[in-house]
Amino acid sequence: MDAAAEAAVYDDFREHSRDKMTILISHRFSTVRAADHILVIDGGEIIEQGNHESLMAANGRYARLFRLQAKGYR
Repeated sequence: MDAAAEAAVYDDFREHSRDKMTILISHRFSTVRAADHILVIDGGEIIEQGNHESLMAANGRYARLFRLQAKGYR
């Protein structure tokens, strides 16, 4: 899927999930960061949780992986 198609799918997802509880599983941080609540799972266990800002401030696994992925876009 190219970037334009991905953006269209994500916009459609956001529109259909407005005011509803939804579960989105993704390894793409550009998608995940907009979530109200993020769970970081490793080995079947929740190791971190919060929103993007709190997880970045905690400087744990989420923050490390976010920075690693963002590095590829610079």
